[in-house]
Amino acid sequence: MIGDYRFMKYLLVIIILCSCARAPLENREDSMRASSFPALQDALTKESFFIALRKHIDVMKTSRMVKDPLVFGKTKISKDAYIKSLESIFVNEANWLTWIAENFDAHEVYGKDEWGEVLATGYYEPKVQGALIRSEEFSQPLYSAPLDLVTLDLRKFAHKFSKEDRLGQLQGRVENQNFLPYYDRKAIDVDWKLKDRGLEIAWVRPIDAFFIQIQGSGVVEFSDGSVMRVGYDGQNGHSYVAIGKFLTDHIPLSEMSMQKIKAHLLTLNKDEQQLILNKNPSYVFFKKLESDALTYAGMEVSPGRTIATDLHLFPKGAMAFLDIEEPVFDSTDSMVPVKWVKVPRLVFDQDTGGAIKGGGRVDLYFGQGDIASQKAGVMKQKARLYYLVPKFFR
Repeated sequence: MIGDYRFMKYLLVIIILCSCARAPLENREDSMRASSFPALQDALTKESFFIALRKHIDVMKTSRMVKDPLVFGKTKISKDAYIKSLESIFVNEANWLTWIAENFDAHEVYGKDEWGEVLATGYYEPKVQGALIRSEEFSQPLYSAPLDLVTLDLRKFAHKFSKEDRLGQLQGRVENQNFLPYYDRKAIDVDWKLKDRGLEIAWVRPIDAFFIQIQGSGVVEFSDGSVMRVGYDGQNGHSYVAIGKFLTDHIPLSEMSMQKIKAHLLTLNKDEQQLILNKNPSYVFFKKLESDALTYAGMEVSPGRTIATDLHLFPKGAMAFLDIEEPVFDSTDSMVPVKWVKVPRLVFDQDTGGAIKGGGRVDLYFGQGDIASQKAGVMKQKARLYYLVPKFFR
């Protein structure tokens, strides 16, 4: 799954400090409401939509992560009915946007400061250099999930808690019959707690390993030209901590971006780099992938069409309309966009992420490589998000 721990979480710190957000949502029923239909537009290609739609439907039919029914606030629709509504778009391909506008209702999300408004960030799939054996340059392993990583589902013990308690899952390890927190980043990367277990998938540069973990997937390219794609396969259970907030002496908050954080880290020696990286105790484990990176719901990612939202509030498998701006740069190595342009599009809610919480957050997948990284690294724009609910398949 991509993006379980998105780098852009540090932007939430800015939002909390600098604005007065709405009260947090307490339940799914209040996550969205029926609204007037927006002026439906799609600035991406028609071909990209129908390719994404076909992949989405094919996996949605069998995915256990797409729940039945799909819940849109107070409106519910069966999974089978929703799939039929999506399949009907193919029959009306010639006038697809008009047909969707006439046959679906819009539901605006709860939002950050007002209904429909969300903070939009971006994620991507990094491509980095690496090796199959350790070297001075490629000194950091990407680990597969360790066998002693245990998940405790507190919801199975709900009778032990009050109704006010919000129950979820905990990751940890068992030692002397005690359930303990799993090793944090320092214990894994500095104290080598996972050494000699045969968990190393590939070796990369430490900074590259960190940002592959933030994005949740990546591609490792070896010296012979071969590549290995890796995807999310678990997390150590520690809360994500954004390292950007420890760098404000070097990077103003208003200019904070993934590119500038990387650039600053590269000015430090390896020990100084590691001290900063250790500020984030969260650690992600990987598995080798034979296909494109997979989302939480099981679909392959679709650049520009896949979004991640709060799993507990919004329905995986749903189609939505995202009215959003994208950055434009004057060169491929620029860290600051010269302008922002409107690029509205239809999207599919397929993913989730540890930093993507609440009724006013969305994360857009930009794709693989440098251009995707450049765009995703500066995304922190207001956007509008509407879920589309079929009128005639309920």
